[in-house]
Amino acid sequence: MTEQSQVQQATPGYHGVKVLAAVLASLCILTVAMTLGLGHLYMMAVATAMVPLLSYSLGKRMLKGLEVQREVADVAWDGQTVAVKVHVHNRSATPKYFLQAQDSLPEAAGFDEGDGIIPLAVPSRGTQMAEYRVRFRRRGRYTLGPMTIRATDPLGMFFFEHRLRERTEVLVLPSPLALPQMNMIRGATFTAGGLHSAPVRGDSVEFLGIREYMPGDPLRRVDWKHSARYGDLFVRDFERFTQSEVCVLLDCSAALRHLPNSFEVMVKAASGALHQAYAGGLPFRMLVGLPEVDGLPARCSAERLYECLYHLAEISPRPDFMWADLLAKAVAEEPPGTLLVLITAAADPSLLPLLDTCVRKQMQVVLLLPNVPALDRQGGVRDALHDGEFLRAASAPHVNIIPLHPGGGS
Repeated sequence: MTEQSQVQQATPGYHGVKVLAAVLASLCILTVAMTLGLGHLYMMAVATAMVPLLSYSLGKRMLKGLEVQREVADVAWDGQTVAVKVHVHNRSATPKYFLQAQDSLPEAAGFDEGDGIIPLAVPSRGTQMAEYRVRFRRRGRYTLGPMTIRATDPLGMFFFEHRLRERTEVLVLPSPLALPQMNMIRGATFTAGGLHSAPVRGDSVEFLGIREYMPGDPLRRVDWKHSARYGDLFVRDFERFTQSEVCVLLDCSAALRHLPNSFEVMVKAASGALHQAYAGGLPFRMLVGLPEVDGLPARCSAERLYECLYHLAEISPRPDFMWADLLAKAVAEEPPGTLLVLITAAADPSLLPLLDTCVRKQMQVVLLLPNVPALDRQGGVRDALHDGEFLRAASAPHVNIIPLHPGGGS
């Protein structure tokens, strides 16, 4: 993104010691001139007194005719270092020296190195490009700016500061949490026995083997060479894999406001689950209790992935969120064979009967529970991962419980 502004006004300051030295020098010369009656010393005293004024005038002109453009990516990842390019254009015929530029950053962002001060020296009617790098520590929508440009006079007696009003927004997405135990198998087959990867017979192009002819098999499948060899009809068989769907459900209950660290891990886990589904070629969708998100159909595409990530970047616990209703809706609407990824931190008893329904409906369930320091567990929320009774009740043949750690998967 680019921001542009014509610098309009300056706030002057001064280094008192240098100015005081110039004034005292002028007074001393004036005293000597008056004592000795030397006319040329009067001129020297006046010239010495004019030095601060001339230096002030030159310093103030350093910020005249400047335009600044800032370029930065619209979207970034949390923890990522992003380059910000600053283009300073000098529209006047006077070269600009003794300049510095520095951006104002939000609380959760910081300069990758140093304090972000950029020294500038722009030639007459020329342009100088500089760059600094900023790191975003958390997801969210960030605003860079206002940008401050500072100038000083040639003698360093005064300095001038300009703040540009324009700001630039950057959307920081949650980086995916590593989930090594997630079992998203492309083309997985779902039967009454649960999720497995064994092929079944069908019409796909993946060759499975040769078997005996059965009534109803199309003649185009007959392997005549094999049939002639064994004196009976044999057909070529092929694999058919069912295309499973992934549904990611993120708990955004208001109680999770008391667990900010846990909720951030949960959001990263949702990002990780979506990335795994996309990498595996599985259609996926996300449910967070927002109509504009929940209404999106399952699809496997980069566009759908980033649609979900854009919402995850700014998602937060909400008082109107109903976790039990969201689960019931998902269980009722999702087709058999769906892989449900449930991400929560609370030991909610309403979850247990829905897990039984998922098993009966031949759904595979992955339950992701954050495991964060005890300082984060407060506010009266029953911690699901450390609630033995809840874990025992949630354990089922096709429910995979995975603890989430801030640094990666379990």
